[in-house]
Amino acid sequence: MSFRRVVSRFDRVNQWLQFSRQWHVIDANQQDAELLGEKVARYLAGKHKPIYHPETDCGDHVVVTNCKDIAMHAFDWKHTIYKFNMEYPKSKADIPAWQIHEYDPCRIAFLSVYRSLGNNLLRRRLIQRLHLFPDSEMPDFVRKNIGNQLRQVQEVVKRSDEYTEEERAKFPKIVKFADGHVVDWEKSQQNPGRHAKPVPGQKEK
Repeated sequence: MSFRRVVSRFDRVNQWLQFSRQWHVIDANQQDAELLGEKVARYLAGKHKPIYHPETDCGDHVVVTNCKDIAMHAFDWKHTIYKFNMEYPKSKADIPAWQIHEYDPCRIAFLSVYRSLGNNLLRRRLIQRLHLFPDSEMPDFVRKNIGNQLRQVQEVVKRSDEYTEEERAKFPKIVKFADGHVVDWEKSQQNPGRHAKPVPGQKEK
């Protein structure tokens, strides 16, 4: 006698989620552009689902916020060159990443995701489910549809001025400063002004 397992409501909901298009959100603040593009492309293509197939469009929607604070490694902002060619005379252009980011803060994230999707026929359809925003503000209909938050690809480090006094006191003291030592983020130095060279024969004031 064979035993047939009864499908529970939890299993049924998980089955519906596999075939439905979910909305994921991820924060691009201080995240590497290439690593972020690979993770977002994975969810756009549906590679996180057990029903994934290269020729099947089973991906989800992905919302990327704070695109203006996206990061690149070392001097990649200067050395990463994007090539554009509209197939018209004199239409070829080689533009560095920092100029593209100043013109459109969301363009670097778009290009990294578009490259990570690979060269296939479904890429233009998958990229339509990518929603990019320069900051944390987004329309209400997008916010209502979000059902999952993705973990960032890199840990966001704190700036030196974001630590509290208790956290600074716990740091190991490597160098003991003098009592009159001035810390940059606690007290600003006054501008001494421009040095004026005295005229020959005239005393300094």
